[in-house]
Amino acid sequence: MSTHTIVSLLALLAYSAAMLYVGLGAGYDKGIATDRRGFFIGGGTGYFILFFTTAATWFSTWIYMGAPGSFYKNGIGWIAGASWQLLIMFLMGIFGTRFWRLSRSHGYVTPADLIDGYYQSDGLRKTVSIGQLIFCFPYIMAQISGVGLAVETLTSGVIPFSIGCIYSAAIVCFYVYFGGFRSQAWVDTMQGIMFTLILWVTVGIMVHNGGGGVAGFFASVEAAGTKLLNYVTSPDGPNGGYWTWKMYLSFFLIQAIGGYFAPYVWQRSYAAKSGKTILKITGTLGFFYVFVIMTPVMLVGFGGVALGVATENADNIMVATMTQYAPYWAIFVVVGILAAGMSTISSILVTASSLITCDFYLPAMKKRGREVENDQVVKVGHISTIVIAVAALILAMIRYQGIVLLVNTALAGFMQALTPAFGSLFWKRSTKWGAGCGFAAGIIVVLIFTARGINFAGFAPGFWGIVCNVALFVVVSLLTQPVSDEHRKAFFAPLVANKTRKSTTCE
Repeated sequence: MSTHTIVSLLALLAYSAAMLYVGLGAGYDKGIATDRRGFFIGGGTGYFILFFTTAATWFSTWIYMGAPGSFYKNGIGWIAGASWQLLIMFLMGIFGTRFWRLSRSHGYVTPADLIDGYYQSDGLRKTVSIGQLIFCFPYIMAQISGVGLAVETLTSGVIPFSIGCIYSAAIVCFYVYFGGFRSQAWVDTMQGIMFTLILWVTVGIMVHNGGGGVAGFFASVEAAGTKLLNYVTSPDGPNGGYWTWKMYLSFFLIQAIGGYFAPYVWQRSYAAKSGKTILKITGTLGFFYVFVIMTPVMLVGFGGVALGVATENADNIMVATMTQYAPYWAIFVVVGILAAGMSTISSILVTASSLITCDFYLPAMKKRGREVENDQVVKVGHISTIVIAVAALILAMIRYQGIVLLVNTALAGFMQALTPAFGSLFWKRSTKWGAGCGFAAGIIVVLIFTARGINFAGFAPGFWGIVCNVALFVVVSLLTQPVSDEHRKAFFAPLVANKTRKSTTCE
């Protein structure tokens, strides 16, 4: 066994120990972890921890593999992420504080909790929850697969892909099982800081090895003759014209709407310490994403081109480049991939277990007239965590898919929750039938188009999913009966009371 492999194994061991120390030590709070609400969304999370757990949940393995690979292979188009991030922040500002206040007043834990609370429909609740559960799996599969590949690369095959996948699922499941949301959020914070610093150091190494500073760096990309710096608008352009306006629009909607309405991001609005905490994140996370994350990711992808690194798997360009130019730093790069992927795995485990427990188990017990004790709810959450981790692990090892494909499939599904959420807060005429039909149709279109590889008229499956969703949502709602004015008044009472308090204070 080489010295490099031994150092890699020691780095993996140290990283694992750090996760367990933070998750089961510094971040563990027994009172919160054993509370039926606290286990799933914490006990009121402050700005710093909520900022990084939200960031780490969004910035999964794609920032080390999928996005750099897209820059390396398809060119500058992925920088469009800077624009769709603005829409995510807008959605958080519009929906986030409302979600938080309604959750705090009515006790909502899951997205379907709130939707059922407005539409008064257990069927719609289950439909939304099942749809979100379905699309949790592609996202968690992408992370487990990415971590498995990273561990195999880190250890030069000493730990194979399958064992790497098992490692990622097992260690995350361990601290989530005991600590729930709070432990996961604290580990996310450690991981978020870690993978951000590693990204920037990697960029520094690439620019240094390229010579000529940043200007020379981009000159080398241009000199490679790939025209990756040209934003193409035609399918007949360089690199196949991947980033046409139609594909950009598709990604803009999928990444932004799906990114915010993903259940594990939606729930972070519930988890905030206050509405002001959400507004602070809204004002700062977009800047962080564009300038602190997206900029180095772009430079890493182009760095592979500037330095003339060739790889069959574009997703592996960051590791391949560092392996060639800074072999020992490549160890830290792979640890960064582990941090990015495992932070998202933990978030999805907590969220998916809450969907099973709160959207299926508790309503079933309520229907039977059975009172469920706090300990029993947490126990079901524990069991759900294990079941989901094992199921996702098995699926991830059956077939490895491209990171971007899996992530965008999941986000395309998550974006379908836009209509029931919008209707519950902003459209008085919306109905449970309109929300249910639109949501279900959007999910079905995404699944069929994705399975068949259909980008009809040049738009991605998620685009057609939301088009069908919105159309049915509006038409069916106009033909069916909305909720009563009395119920709407009771549902919105916390928001009205908050406005009244603000008005009184201003006077």
